[in-house]
Amino acid sequence: MYGTPANRYPDVFSDEQETEIEEDNASLKDFYDMLSDMFKLAETAHILDYGINMSFGKQPLNVLNNTIIKHLEVIETLKEEIKDFERRNRLIITRLKEEENKGKELEKKVKQETKPKRRKTQLL
Repeated sequence: MYGTPANRYPDVFSDEQETEIEEDNASLKDFYDMLSDMFKLAETAHILDYGINMSFGKQPLNVLNNTIIKHLEVIETLKEEIKDFERRNRLIITRLKEEENKGKELEKKVKQETKPKRRKTQLL
């Protein structure tokens, strides 16, 4: 994984000032792992869709209660999986955000440079 060892847990360093982290270029495997994690998150989130389409039968309040409890459990699971996803892919996500910000700043700079200057009116 990009910036993380094979066991998927980041290294723990005793002192941040003495530690230098070498950032390698991202490989196709890193992006494949990130996409696999995204698909796993999507599958977990898809469970919430099917819970709404079920019928409640003869005991609607009991079934509704169980459905709501299960949905809350799935939401908690999703929160944990999203945190794990962000932790495992932290460096790639940071790089992607930096590239997006650079693009936005470049567009903003070009817009400012090409903006026509306003004419100053002279007092009579």
